[in-house]
Amino acid sequence: MLKALCIGEILWDVFPDKKVWGGAPANFIFHTSQHGVISTAYTAIGNDENGREIVREAEKCGINLVAETVNFPTGVVNISVDSKGVASYEFNQDCAWDHIPFTKELENLCKDADLITFGSLAQRSEISRRTIFEGLKLRKPTCKVLFDVNLRQSFYTKEILLESLQQADFLKLNEDEIVVFKELLGVDLPDLMERFNLELIIFTLGAEGSQIISRNGTFNCPAEQCNIVDTVGAGDSFTATFIIHYLNGVSIPAAQKTATKIAAYVCEHSGATVSIPNELKKLSLEEEYT
Repeated sequence: MLKALCIGEILWDVFPDKKVWGGAPANFIFHTSQHGVISTAYTAIGNDENGREIVREAEKCGINLVAETVNFPTGVVNISVDSKGVASYEFNQDCAWDHIPFTKELENLCKDADLITFGSLAQRSEISRRTIFEGLKLRKPTCKVLFDVNLRQSFYTKEILLESLQQADFLKLNEDEIVVFKELLGVDLPDLMERFNLELIIFTLGAEGSQIISRNGTFNCPAEQCNIVDTVGAGDSFTATFIIHYLNGVSIPAAQKTATKIAAYVCEHSGATVSIPNELKKLSLEEEYT
């Protein structure tokens, strides 16, 4: 059974009418765990009620959350959603996930993982960035690394992007992020594959669907029509579904189609940690063998 590890932020998504715990690493791990993977999110929380509540909520969802307690407040992001269901984010500063420590437990998790995922947001802090890269050094030769870019506001630099790409086997980015890559790095999608020796690029295009670029070709899939409530976590669900099916030997087109349907299902519900029906999880097998 595959073992997946995500290192990065965990926080409360605060909507105008409610709050939902999340953060891209936690969202990703939540969705990988729904596909039969032994999944762990490694992060930091504050010694406060928000932190304790996150731990309780993660337990309810069945997530293996390893959250070190530090002397900084638990992360919070205020989310506003426009008329099209597209979210914008406002993060609190110098919070717990800016101070993710390197521990013996993280060392063991990194040595044992088959997939390690990280993004750019937690790297806004030198402390958490150092923890991520120390962990990546310990991975076994067969372990794959996914860099889920996840650009937010100005919490990234050219150096962060370059060093992250150099560690990655898989890259996930969206149509807005490729614009930043062109401006900062002077590279487009085909250049990224060759320059950084990537195995796959997962390129999400919002309402236009997705594109998977591999060494053997490019695969396009239109978005699934749905009634959007909000888009929070949809990209995380797509990436998690696709990459786990791919690592389990499912073909790119079948994995991509299943991931597209699951992302649409997440869009039809509020928040990121949406439980996926079994019939959707099995779609890749139907696509593969029918």
